[in-house]
Amino acid sequence: MPQMVHCPQCKTAVGVSDDAGGSRVGCPHCGQAFIVPGFEGGTGYDTGGRDNETGSGKTRAPKVDDDDDDWLNLAPSTPRPSATSPRKPAAPTDVPSPQSTSGSEDDDWGLDLPALQPVKPRPAAADPVLPDHSVWPDEDDEPATADEDIAATFDERPAGKNSDGDEIQYQKEYRVRCPSCGTQTNVTAAQAGKKVRCRDCFTMVMVPRPPRVPRKAKIDMEAAPSFQFSESTQNVENRPADPFRKSASELLEAASKIEEDEPKPDLDVPKIRDWATSVFGIFLQIGVMAHWLILSTMASAVAFVALAIDSPMLVVGLFAAGGFFAAVVLACGFAIMQSIANEEESVTEWPVTLEPTEWITPLIFCFAAAGLSYGPGWFIGYMTFGNSLTTVCFSMISTFLIFPFVLLSMLDMQNIFVPFSPDVGRSVTRCEEAWGGFYFSSGIVFFITFLIFAASSMFAPPAAAVLGIFTAVSAVFIYFAMLGRLALSIGHSVNAEAKANDIQQQREREREQKKNQ
Repeated sequence: MPQMVHCPQCKTAVGVSDDAGGSRVGCPHCGQAFIVPGFEGGTGYDTGGRDNETGSGKTRAPKVDDDDDDWLNLAPSTPRPSATSPRKPAAPTDVPSPQSTSGSEDDDWGLDLPALQPVKPRPAAADPVLPDHSVWPDEDDEPATADEDIAATFDERPAGKNSDGDEIQYQKEYRVRCPSCGTQTNVTAAQAGKKVRCRDCFTMVMVPRPPRVPRKAKIDMEAAPSFQFSESTQNVENRPADPFRKSASELLEAASKIEEDEPKPDLDVPKIRDWATSVFGIFLQIGVMAHWLILSTMASAVAFVALAIDSPMLVVGLFAAGGFFAAVVLACGFAIMQSIANEEESVTEWPVTLEPTEWITPLIFCFAAAGLSYGPGWFIGYMTFGNSLTTVCFSMISTFLIFPFVLLSMLDMQNIFVPFSPDVGRSVTRCEEAWGGFYFSSGIVFFITFLIFAASSMFAPPAAAVLGIFTAVSAVFIYFAMLGRLALSIGHSVNAEAKANDIQQQREREREQKKNQ
């Protein structure tokens, strides 16, 4: 017959079997496991909380039913050990098996049944069954808490005051942990001493007194120990001076100085020194200076001798020698332009005079570019003024303006029949300053060359030829050096990313600045 017990957690009646005493069962309501106490008259377990009939821990013998219809009499089972005395059970004694009755006396059905074997005793449990009060404390028992301030008994201070003399404060909200499932529950100080139900296992949990608020550390700066670092007198003489150490007087002197605002450089005002260095600085290289002096001296010597003798045959020969000399000078100019465009420190790839392929190619490019540049000016002048000095002037202006564009385009496309290059065309709008500076500098160089040629006309022909040759060679070297700087600027502008068009924003900023002024 099932027995009814109460769950120590939720106090719900739970039905268990007769032989469940001393074992753990789960509560179907709260799910917590508990130990089922022993039953009187059912199993031989003793709960430990009740006294059995004999008072010595022995179990009562089971009652034997004297029913006349019970024709099968079983031997009594061996009693189980009591929970209060966990001693090793003695060896079971031999229980005589009941003899079978004759078929004439008890066998109403005329069956020959075999004799029954005696019941073997159950072995004792490894762990003794503890009483209910040892596992689950009584709900009415309150935790032992000290109502008095124990620390106050050791110091001469009133109760409720800490060592600093401040009032002890307690937390208004804190957490308690369920002893069954470990769930934390938020409680308030007003619930101290009361019981709250766990939200997970519904166990009643006693709320302890609120804990103290942790004290903040207070440092007495007057009583705090202080340390002072003093310079060591040992090895001070051998120690090198610290460059980052400054005395207080030096720092005060630096702070007392009035900061003077340096004027911003005006980029619109050209610097003549920088301009002259960029234009005529090519002659600071020893190789350029040597080629200029050697070529000019050799050509001047030949021209001086030919003009001094005043022979018609020698004068005609000067024209052939002049073509060869012009090819060599242009090849040297191309070498200067290439070295500057490649950002080399000095000119290294000078042309070899004995190899015509090195100085004929630059000559062809220059004559092709000069012919294409001379044509538009001559055509406009001839159609307007006919054969006159004005036509020559238009031709020279056209050559001055178009020659650098056509020459750089041919060199970029590596073809004398293609006088236009897309990269050079885009550079006209991207490198306005570079193109403007080139035309300005080359115009000044040509003007100075023209003045020197005009002045040399007042000298004797041999002397005028020498002066003109030196001036022409230097002008060619300077002109190709400026072409190299222009090619370098074009290369940077073509390879760089396109700039955003923020002209409108800049104009608006300038207008706002003018209004604020």
